[in-house]
Amino acid sequence: MNPPGMDTQDQQDVSARFVRLPSIAERKLGSSYSAPVRLDPRVLDQMQETIKVLSRQYVDTLGRQIHELLPMIQDACNGGPVARGKFYELIHDMRGLAGTFGHPIVGKFAKSLCSYMEKYDFLDQTIIRFHVEAMRDALEQNKPDDRLADATLYSLEQLIDKAAASGLTGLKKQA
Repeated sequence: MNPPGMDTQDQQDVSARFVRLPSIAERKLGSSYSAPVRLDPRVLDQMQETIKVLSRQYVDTLGRQIHELLPMIQDACNGGPVARGKFYELIHDMRGLAGTFGHPIVGKFAKSLCSYMEKYDFLDQTIIRFHVEAMRDALEQNKPDDRLADATLYSLEQLIDKAAASGLTGLKKQA
């Protein structure tokens, strides 16, 4: 049945293909989650081109943001809640966007740093600097090594655990 005013002679066949778009739901629910979407190939091509352009632009933005973090470390550790909040906000944004635009390793380091900042009252400048430098190094490498990134993350976790065990950090009070 055709919508009112639309005659079968007005309809045209349009080629389409089914594609699987990566989604937050798939990442959270697992690879068995499937949400097929029917798209006109021209729309799909336009979407992919837009994502490529945004990815190239985001690399520059991400590099600037990481560069901005280095001089903010001391204030984030010692300057009070406003400085800490501003620093955390930048890291949190990187955690969410880096993987979306093709830099998952940067996102992993940002996630680790966010977790550290959420868990402890007193922040160690060295731990934060190592995280930021790891993010910068991962961004600057054309093809960052996942194994090296995992080993670096493990080392950062060990450093955090040692700082906590020695009393250099304070656990946040749970509400």
